[in-house]
Amino acid sequence: MNNEDFNGILIKKSTFKDVKAIEKLIDKQVGKLPWWVSGPPGTGKTRGFIRKKYERFLEEGVRWERIVILSHTVNAAREILKAIKEIPRMETIPADVLEDQICTIHAYFNAEGKKRKKYELKHHKEFSKENREMSFWKRKNPKTPWDKHPLYVFCSRIHGKRQTPNEHWHTDQTWYQDRGYRSLSILNDLTIKYNKYRDKERVSSYEDMIDNFLYYSKAPTDIDVLIVDEAQDCNKPQIEALQKAATNVDEDKFLFVGDKDQSIYGYSGAYNLFFTRLERDKSYVFKENEKPLHEGYRCGITINKICKNIINPQRKKLNLPEKIWTPAKGRIGVHHWIPRLGEPCKNQDILLDRIFNTKENFLFTYRGNPTDEHTKQFLQRHGIDYKVVSEEYDFINRKILRCFDTWDNFYNDFVPLKQIKEYWPYLPGRNVFKVQGKGNVKEAFKDVIDGNYNIKQLHEMGLVTNEALKYRSFNLAVKNSDDTKKIRMNVPYIKKVLKNHGIEEKPRVEIDNIHKIKGLTFNNVIVNLSLYQIEKNINESERLAYTAYSRGETDCWSIGSDTFNKYDRHTSLGGVQHDRERIFSFHSEDGERSMGE
Repeated sequence: MNNEDFNGILIKKSTFKDVKAIEKLIDKQVGKLPWWVSGPPGTGKTRGFIRKKYERFLEEGVRWERIVILSHTVNAAREILKAIKEIPRMETIPADVLEDQICTIHAYFNAEGKKRKKYELKHHKEFSKENREMSFWKRKNPKTPWDKHPLYVFCSRIHGKRQTPNEHWHTDQTWYQDRGYRSLSILNDLTIKYNKYRDKERVSSYEDMIDNFLYYSKAPTDIDVLIVDEAQDCNKPQIEALQKAATNVDEDKFLFVGDKDQSIYGYSGAYNLFFTRLERDKSYVFKENEKPLHEGYRCGITINKICKNIINPQRKKLNLPEKIWTPAKGRIGVHHWIPRLGEPCKNQDILLDRIFNTKENFLFTYRGNPTDEHTKQFLQRHGIDYKVVSEEYDFINRKILRCFDTWDNFYNDFVPLKQIKEYWPYLPGRNVFKVQGKGNVKEAFKDVIDGNYNIKQLHEMGLVTNEALKYRSFNLAVKNSDDTKKIRMNVPYIKKVLKNHGIEEKPRVEIDNIHKIKGLTFNNVIVNLSLYQIEKNINESERLAYTAYSRGETDCWSIGSDTFNKYDRHTSLGGVQHDRERIFSFHSEDGERSMGE
């Protein structure tokens, strides 16, 4: 079997018979193999292992400047930095200095490589202006960020999977065609222009940051320790770059920390079989004074059992031991089954009651569309205040809720000037409300003393006209423009939210697909098993389900699929519904509980 065959298996992964052949190819790769530190969800990998290991290296005489810790996201790197700063002897080291050693994988390799600036939005706009083919993009969601343009996804995935463009197109062409790119030749031509543009402007994509170090830089000599957090998300080029960075690092100081069963980025090249081999053959041996990552601090008995029921059969097939992972002390929890989201049933009523009558938080998670839209429709129909995890703002932000909630007092009583200023950006032009300042809030109220006012007083001050006095509710007063369209379209929903929740500091219900919720913790988790697509990577369906349920602490709900096919185990999350009787079977003497329909 050659490397070309190997790439094909990574994509198709037809049977488990390929595993041994793949492992032989892994053995042939050059580079130092790290020790694998495995920790299930919520076992304290950052503070329970990485921080304590950092302290131990300091005690052994390793200088902090020579300890490098890398992760995949800025937020994860900040969490690690925060934990390291809690070490007494590190408190005086400025955070911006430590950021050179504790950062994302891409930031580190960009600094060690050609040190070019990152390809950003301004470059995207300029490149798009020069190449009309960039405008073929049909966004499935208008909020899709610019860096998810099909060209950038195409370049990222063939890089991460080590595929040729033809190989990638063969397996994923439908995704690109749905987004406006009907042929491979268009993407190939755009890729050539994109490469030339980056060279001309001397900017780097994320793929460049890895390759520039891997192929054009020398191995660093200023590292004594290299620790990689959430390592299971690494693709092959990243692993090779990390191995090169560890060239001069002692074997016992090169550590990958993570949970191979949470490897869910196969679509972008996450190299799960490499970590399967590491866990089997090079698992880190905890020393006498080190605590193995077995004790859970998040998931209660019920969720812990569900997760192990999902993942242990896969581990057995890969010749790995069963997951050693104890539930969080004092947490039990109940599992609830909902056959169809939106159709009346007892367990759905329990869920709604908990949302409206407790202060707990809830996560709705799923594989992708159309489940995403179904979930939003359900929440809006019931007037549930929510936020999408990966979006910066709440679905309806707190300002708008306050405007709706206080407008009646603005007419019939008094409201603070601070609240009146919040109304102003949403209201009609100067002929109605904005008599002064042409819409500039600071300018409009520059001569108004801080205090409580109503609309009649503002009228007497000359800040509003007679016409403004007829708008007895906020939604009638809102101007008709693109930036207020969302308000005007969601008036019934906003009124339901105010009735059900009032105005809470932030939404207690969050939603997003499973790839966006890794690392998060919620009191309760609701996993929608609706079928979406065939997973291209072996057993990724089970790993997605394992990752989803493990976000919760106590209770969990499973939502059944409308189009369930009991023979379709490898459809997204389909394996969970297929094995429902086994996965959700509990023993009452252990405290576990599951409630049927």
